[in-house]
Amino acid sequence: MHSPRLFVSRALVYALLGVAVLVVVFPLVWMLGTAIKPNTQILDLRASLWPSHFEWGNIVKAWNSAPFGRWFLNSVIFSGASTIGQIVTSLMAGYAFAMYEFRFKRVLFYVLLCGLMVPFSTIIVPVVQILADFHWLNTYQGLIVPNIASALGGFLFRQFFLGLPYELGEAARIDGASEFRIFLNVYAPLAGPIIAAFGMISFLQNWNNFLFPLIVVNSTSMDVISEGLSVFQGQFNINYNLIMSAALITIAPILIVAIAAQRRIVAGITLGAIR
Repeated sequence: MHSPRLFVSRALVYALLGVAVLVVVFPLVWMLGTAIKPNTQILDLRASLWPSHFEWGNIVKAWNSAPFGRWFLNSVIFSGASTIGQIVTSLMAGYAFAMYEFRFKRVLFYVLLCGLMVPFSTIIVPVVQILADFHWLNTYQGLIVPNIASALGGFLFRQFFLGLPYELGEAARIDGASEFRIFLNVYAPLAGPIIAAFGMISFLQNWNNFLFPLIVVNSTSMDVISEGLSVFQGQFNINYNLIMSAALITIAPILIVAIAAQRRIVAGITLGAIR
């Protein structure tokens, strides 16, 4: 039989987990309930959380009220290309920091860590000025190129590769493998869980990025989905139900991918935190 102390501790853990789940799930339930309510019922303070009358047409109306198809495509291109770029550059940088010795290695690693501490908003003005000099404003390359490197990714991959045996590479060198082949065929395949975890984190950050596209893009055809939600906010009225319907459309793909990849994401984060 379990001791009373063990039972109380487990009950406390489950209670805290239940509260955490409630805190996370409640905004999603509120968003769904608001998306299928009439706008008048949303503004009624006496109305219940769940609608008494469902208006599923709000989702279709929100989709047809703006070029969401184009904005979705722009977000997929921006987020997908930026995520792939961050995975590739972070994978190579983390491998180099973990497996090689070179001059100024420690200094460069401290510079990398500084990238984790400096918010991107503090350097956005010079970045935009450089993009303007290249005539890359309002273009896909202007959105993607400044986001193909990640300090967080470099740090996570370095920590992961530090936990792998150096003897794997030595054995491959004895067999005559080149340095690039050792990286590509020996070590990179072992990084599957951390690639999945960081890829999901990177994709979420890029998909939800609002400030950078807002400054770089100045035409409706190049807007991303995070900017498009503002079309439902007028000067004198706000269509809360359409805003929530559009937000529901926006987060649906992310929720599906996150649920499908949750095992690999948790495994990758655990591996990246070994050291």
